[in-house]
Amino acid sequence: MMRKILLVSGCSNTDKDFYSELHPDMDCSWPKWPELLAKKLDMDCVNLAKSGAGNEYIYRSLLNCITRSDISNIGLVIPAWSQCNRKDYQEGNLGRWTNERIDPNGDVFSWVKKSLDYFLSFQILCEKYNLPYMHVHMLHLYKDWLNGLRPRDGTPGFKQGFRYVYPGNREKDIKKIIKFIDNYEELINTEKFIGWPLHSEMGGYCLQQKLIKPEDDTIISNLDSHPNKLGQEKIAEFIYDRLG
Repeated sequence: MMRKILLVSGCSNTDKDFYSELHPDMDCSWPKWPELLAKKLDMDCVNLAKSGAGNEYIYRSLLNCITRSDISNIGLVIPAWSQCNRKDYQEGNLGRWTNERIDPNGDVFSWVKKSLDYFLSFQILCEKYNLPYMHVHMLHLYKDWLNGLRPRDGTPGFKQGFRYVYPGNREKDIKKIIKFIDNYEELINTEKFIGWPLHSEMGGYCLQQKLIKPEDDTIISNLDSHPNKLGQEKIAEFIYDRLG
């Protein structure tokens, strides 16, 4: 009998080919959480994650795979959602995906709303095809932006080495964003969303902040906060325990 497939997409915390830009000589080929989770579930793994990816890529990569493949052997689909401020786009005749850390258009409110629509659309997609699914809140949707995300070179209006300072009223704007999220409460199946609600003020969490901590020795280094081998194992175990 053919084994079922665990289908996953996400960003650098999920990318099977992740390498550390801050430690380019480091061997980061340890198994990532999708492969570890697939082993626990006795499934094969299809990992579409791409470092730097935003929520558009995560959603559309799963959409394209589900609608253009034989879905009869898909046993579980998991998007590991990323930051709302990222921009994904395709270029070239082959439609190669690339990304920017900051979308030059819109603002944090429009980015949050767009991501929420991707979350809901993913749920509708899986329900249409009767596919088991579970959302994962991997990176915080908006707080890194509000806290002062450090842009990379090439981002319009910013210089490398200068820390972005959020120009708005942070606390007031968080309350606005929470209202946006709460408007989706009756639309999103929250029992299938690890980390929901997407704001810590009401008990929500993201896995990066919950599990990947220097004091737990689960990060690559003090310079690179991506999960190391132990961090990837903790993520896989945490998700597995909540699949129920």
